[in-house]
Amino acid sequence: MLRLIWRLGRLLAVLLVLILAVYLGRPYLLTAIGRYLITEHPLGKADLILVLSGQTVLRVPEAARLYHEGFAPKILLTREPTVRGTEELLRVGIRFPDSQETAITILEALRVPRNVILTISERADSTRAEMLTVVRFLKSHPVKRLIIVTNKSHTTRAYKIFATGLEPGIQLIMHPVPNDPYDPNRWWQDRADAKDVLHEYQALADFWRLRLWAMAVGQFTTAPPPVTVR
Repeated sequence: MLRLIWRLGRLLAVLLVLILAVYLGRPYLLTAIGRYLITEHPLGKADLILVLSGQTVLRVPEAARLYHEGFAPKILLTREPTVRGTEELLRVGIRFPDSQETAITILEALRVPRNVILTISERADSTRAEMLTVVRFLKSHPVKRLIIVTNKSHTTRAYKIFATGLEPGIQLIMHPVPNDPYDPNRWWQDRADAKDVLHEYQALADFWRLRLWAMAVGQFTTAPPPVTVR
């Protein structure tokens, strides 16, 4: 009985030490969780700047800046799904620009010539679907180096998806938008950042689900349908 009490006491002591360590190390652990979502490569000359859909007002001006600083001669815009309710408005004669048209307007206002703005007409409802539309586009517009502009917390997942799906000879340069307010050092104190982190880890889990399936069957294209997570 005494031996059992001694063992339980030791186990309780170990648990208390672990709980204390987790509590004291919580800020470092949370910061590591937030920082993992950011992938950034040194900027260099590229053939094309790809602006991923979403957060148009944040991402597009950064693409314009990169263009004007001579990092690439052209900008490529992907296309988001139609906003719910758009068809009903169109039926009564009301039309408003979608995010791609808004992006073109912003770029032109920032003195980017229209003839260097490339667009993909296919709509994509996820980052993986976006990657597939870019793959098809690049078959007729081959590049060797590609700068991808997106939000900070989106860069790691976007990099994994595009690195997996694009031709192996294409070098990717991930460029998170500097003006993005996402802060990996305090994301748990900001509601919007916390939602982004939870969203990204959910989407990363789906990415790894597809990768594990790919390794199991030996062919990425036969993977089960992905959960739609932008």
